[in-house]
Amino acid sequence: MKQFAYVHSDSFAAASKALAGNGEAMAKGAGTDLLDLLKERVLEPAEIVNLLRIRREEGKGELSALATLAEVAEDEWIKAEFPALHKAAGEAATPQIRNVGTVGGNLCQSTRCWFLRQKGFECFKLGAGNCAAMAEGAANRHHAIFPHRRCACAHPSNLAPALIALKARLACVHPDGDRVLDAELLYEAPKSGKIPDTVLRQGELIRAVLLEPSPLAKRSTYLEFRERLSFDFAVASVAVALDMQGGTVKEARIVCGGVAPTPYRARKAEEALQGKQSAAAAAAAAVEGAEPLAQNKHKVVILKRLVERAIGELLS
Repeated sequence: MKQFAYVHSDSFAAASKALAGNGEAMAKGAGTDLLDLLKERVLEPAEIVNLLRIRREEGKGELSALATLAEVAEDEWIKAEFPALHKAAGEAATPQIRNVGTVGGNLCQSTRCWFLRQKGFECFKLGAGNCAAMAEGAANRHHAIFPHRRCACAHPSNLAPALIALKARLACVHPDGDRVLDAELLYEAPKSGKIPDTVLRQGELIRAVLLEPSPLAKRSTYLEFRERLSFDFAVASVAVALDMQGGTVKEARIVCGGVAPTPYRARKAEEALQGKQSAAAAAAAAVEGAEPLAQNKHKVVILKRLVERAIGELLS
């Protein structure tokens, strides 16, 4: 691991200012993802700004970015009003990691693509012209089935699909001015030479998630499929939220994880549910346009089944 300066901050504003003033600085919460990247020398920052000494200040309907996944999974208000978020937090990683891993870290973590995390491979996100996962004969069983044309990495966050489905917003801090983002707008398509897939500027930090109870959020769920029951990332996941009017679907939001470089909004599936109650038709629409790689055709079947099961759970 390359040597670096270690700086403590006592507020998001101070941390943001320290990060914005140093292009080679990075933020660290629990560090469950960052430390792996440092050890592999994929990232070699000159300075790390520790966020864990920041005092949390949460207003009504605010969930601190420094809240742990365990806290989210154990929160009774979240369980009652935002079931998809509650389930997503409870499914993440292991109890040990949930006890330290943060909301902000889960949203901003890097893809688990092994071609990115091990030096010696071509990687579009590290500046190469091609994606090693898309090459003939590549080991790509865990990669995207809705790939960006130059990158087949799969988005790993548990919380992101749930928060997008729930119409959550993110309060962000930066020295040039704070802003509030829709959770869906946090991510962008992969860019050459850029590891993060977020739109956050240098030094910009997520301070809190803004949650607003609604009929849509209350009738929501999250499902994921893993190869192992614990300490594993989802092969595919889905968050579904439905606003019902009588016996018909007034509004649907269906967001998938693990199947594209960023959280994948299954808009065709949402449209298939409008005014109807056909989980099978929506599930079939959710995988329309999928372009699986040589070794991950199973993801199409898994995602289709997850979507159908999640919708069926909410309609029952």
